[in-house]
Amino acid sequence: MSLEVRRKTMKYKVILADDEPLVLVGLQSMIKWEQHNAQICALAHNGKQLSELIERFCPDVVITDIKMPLRSGLDVLRGCSVKGNSPQFIMLTNLEEFSLARNAIKYQAVDYLVKIELTAETLGETLDKAISNCKKTETTTGTSRIGMQVFYDKFFVRLLNGLIDSREQFRIQSQDLAIKFEAKEYVVCYAELEGLSPSQMDKEQLINLFFSTTLMVRETVSKYCLCYVTSLDMRHLSITFCLSNEQSQKTIQEALETTKEVIKNYFSVQLICSVGKSVEDPLALCDSFFSARQLLPIAQKTGLVAFFDTKAEGEAFNLKEYHDKLNKAFSEMDVESLSCVLEEIAQALAGRKVSRLQALDAVSNILYMSITLLPEGEEIVSKVFADEPDGYRSLYRKNNNMECATWLIALQKGLKEQLQGRKSDYRSKIIKNVQEYIQGNIKRKITLSEVSSIFGFSQNYLSSLFSRFGGCSFIEYINKEKIAVAKDMMANSDLKVYEISDELGFESSFYFSKVFKKVEGVSPREYLQAHYGDKNHHEAD
Repeated sequence: MSLEVRRKTMKYKVILADDEPLVLVGLQSMIKWEQHNAQICALAHNGKQLSELIERFCPDVVITDIKMPLRSGLDVLRGCSVKGNSPQFIMLTNLEEFSLARNAIKYQAVDYLVKIELTAETLGETLDKAISNCKKTETTTGTSRIGMQVFYDKFFVRLLNGLIDSREQFRIQSQDLAIKFEAKEYVVCYAELEGLSPSQMDKEQLINLFFSTTLMVRETVSKYCLCYVTSLDMRHLSITFCLSNEQSQKTIQEALETTKEVIKNYFSVQLICSVGKSVEDPLALCDSFFSARQLLPIAQKTGLVAFFDTKAEGEAFNLKEYHDKLNKAFSEMDVESLSCVLEEIAQALAGRKVSRLQALDAVSNILYMSITLLPEGEEIVSKVFADEPDGYRSLYRKNNNMECATWLIALQKGLKEQLQGRKSDYRSKIIKNVQEYIQGNIKRKITLSEVSSIFGFSQNYLSSLFSRFGGCSFIEYINKEKIAVAKDMMANSDLKVYEISDELGFESSFYFSKVFKKVEGVSPREYLQAHYGDKNHHEAD
């Protein structure tokens, strides 16, 4: 994909920061972010949190209040300037803070906006200016940013459904995503948003409301303890609580009750929450997730947060027995395997004495996996149920296990048809996503083990897929991309060869020269002499 095409299709990530919740809500709704090719990836309520979110999400633009608790927006800007590779900062000020605003400009903030005078037009114009600056700083090789939240969601969907094969794979994936699992115990909350009605708003409005609600859930709950919020579909979330020695069920209850109230007040949406059993091993989170889902009907009936010590009605139907088949099917996009296992599950649902609630839970979980783990999953599943007035949400109208099984068969047949037609497209899509990840991390050492773990594939499968559909091997592609960046650095800087080698994550300048010669047919020194004459690059090959 060319740089120009990538620029047109990528969305620039924005973090909003202010200690006043109403200001954050106002900023979110003031403009249509997608019209500026931007998306809000996180909200911060203080400077410390903002610094942590910048590290996690690597945003393109930060819109922050100058004065905030724990650390000011100006201090965060200074810190980013010192580290280099700073996002574009837009500062929000009050009338009496002009001196601070001028200091922000010294540290290369894009602009400062006075809150009381802020309009959609001025915010949009300043955002466009910041994004324009982002484009200017992109190299000609096109360092592409992939929204890391997509990887977080896929990782947690796999983890919560027991689809991570080994402890080693879990370790690699969590480490690559910088997700810490150092808590005393872990608990999963399963949450349903009631009030997001597809019949009362168009798709764009529904997405914006869901996204804003999810952000508010994430920001409110995280004030109480470390947690990870995962979007499952346009109605459901999971919250993985990581509890320390001082935290308990009471911490979770306070966090969820506060969050329910905040969501209701800001968005007129009801948050229905059920909390599973606690586990000490993060690889056992699938058990907590499963038990939380079993309790949701009780939370729906009472309107209260339901905890694990309350028994759900009906016979349990656990998808764990289909773990291996589901894992293979989703990991390798194996259409036949996926079709077979979905048909097997549907037959089991129809043939057992399973309550409507248990059947609905099992099929809902397969729906979440299809939406999250398949490329363009939401679009595909929506097409399968395009003839239903409420699309794939027709599942929630099913009255018994037989109707749920029938719905699952419809999903199975539709996915088979859709996926068979897109088989080659999917392989190309996987390769494109991997290539964009490589481009976005080109200035460090990248391994097949790391990338296969991030994307949830086996190393052999990804290597084979890359060789067959990527035009070259995995290693050859990385080397070509690194050498392309190296050539750009040679043209636009006075860096020595060994400095370029170090910048691009090569283990030594000797190995860099070896790779360079293999790709270009000449050594770095010969290339420099041929193209730039006596330009000041002094380093032996």
